[in-house]
Amino acid sequence: MNFNIRSNSNPLIVAAVVVTFGLAACGKSVPPGQVSDSAAADAPKESATLGKAISDTAITASVKGRLGSDARVSDSDISVETNNGIVTLSGTAKGSDAKNAAEELARATPDVKGIDNRIAAPTALDSIAKNAEGVASDAGEAISDTVITTKLKAALIADETTKGTAINVTTQDGKVILSGEVASKRERENAIAIASGTGGVKKVDADALKVASR
Repeated sequence: MNFNIRSNSNPLIVAAVVVTFGLAACGKSVPPGQVSDSAAADAPKESATLGKAISDTAITASVKGRLGSDARVSDSDISVETNNGIVTLSGTAKGSDAKNAAEELARATPDVKGIDNRIAAPTALDSIAKNAEGVASDAGEAISDTVITTKLKAALIADETTKGTAINVTTQDGKVILSGEVASKRERENAIAIASGTGGVKKVDADALKVASR
């Protein structure tokens, strides 16, 4: 993911971008026999055959059992769906540790072919963004373009679908402009949705955000 930091950026904002960039560089290994996260995210969300549906139901029950018996994911509201061995986790977790633990438990379940982790969880990035927004609020100012850009970049990196993608973010008077390239239509749509839901954003222009040709 490419970042452009203006020279007059608040030091707190710069620190947030540096932290998020560092997190994006941390890769996640996939166990042998399981597909990549991007392949899992793009996989069909329906079982291919009756036999697959029966097997998927058993996997879902097994994953739910593991989640229900592990203290690391207590106080989380996590939904589980399995299609053709691909487990989709959604809902909310109390933090990134709980989100990661849920994925770990699901991956360790027999017959799981991949994980599409869509669990929403607050992270340290959220605290940085809130602090940055607080600085602007204390000064009696509206949320600045720099704060919006930083919050959005942090959200894109924290999201399982869009992190690691080459998305450029600029903000002008509350209008967010997304550009660059993503691997799938779903990643593009998710990036737009995240931008639209970011505090202070008035409009999102994603005309320059393209889906890579395969």
